[in-house]
Amino acid sequence: MTDFHALLKSTIQARRRGRPLLLFLDYDGTLVEIALRPELARPTPELIELLNRLAVRADLKAMVISGRPLWELQEMLPVPGLNFLGSHGGEAFISPCLHSQQVVAADKDDLLHWRSRLEARLQTFPGWWIEDKPLGFALHYRQLPEEYLHEFLAILNRWQEQVRSEKRFQLLAGKKVLEMLPQGISKGAAINEILSLPSFSRYFPIYLGDDITDESAFRILQGQGLTIKVGHPGSKTAASHFLPDPEAVRHFLNALAFPLEDRNGKYFKSSG
Repeated sequence: MTDFHALLKSTIQARRRGRPLLLFLDYDGTLVEIALRPELARPTPELIELLNRLAVRADLKAMVISGRPLWELQEMLPVPGLNFLGSHGGEAFISPCLHSQQVVAADKDDLLHWRSRLEARLQTFPGWWIEDKPLGFALHYRQLPEEYLHEFLAILNRWQEQVRSEKRFQLLAGKKVLEMLPQGISKGAAINEILSLPSFSRYFPIYLGDDITDESAFRILQGQGLTIKVGHPGSKTAASHFLPDPEAVRHFLNALAFPLEDRNGKYFKSSG
């Protein structure tokens, strides 16, 4: 168990060497608890206030990164000064500029083709739905009854094999969600591009995420930032530290927003 003040002093302060912090914050499963459907995972007024406190600090910048569309993140989190990476980094709002990767018409046609094939194969199963996104689509099956899971995954795996054989699109697996996107889009690739910008070159990055899609960012930041997996120690990850759940994340961020307040720091663990 690592003392929280020791973390701030020895891990962050020593490694940042006086640099401002750049916080990359995943949304679902990190800032808020996972919900049965994405629209149910709404931020509380307390979370909005916490993000406001972080956004006005002169010694850091905060950036929410998610597979959700950019417009949805901005609608849920109307915080002045907050930056966003939507669609796994395919869309970005880095205040005050909007950046977005465009899907060419041929890709859109092929995405529709693969979407239709998937719908046809899964039509007899209950508890799943497809969410259309700016750069692709996502299959959600968190409400699939357990007795159907084995057969459902067998069909889904065969469909994935066919998609991968064409090597035109990538499939990002999460917690009972599978997303189809054009090649080259990932949270890690987006973060690597951001850190190469002159305006962010002097920042010390800290990334918090809970899912497989966050692993590309953990790998990119190895040796140059602090990476925190939201979950329990023991899971395979490229992150250097763990926080157990979104509640602990909010305590961690609260200490960054109010650094002079006394904290007991019972939440923070090293994965080493």
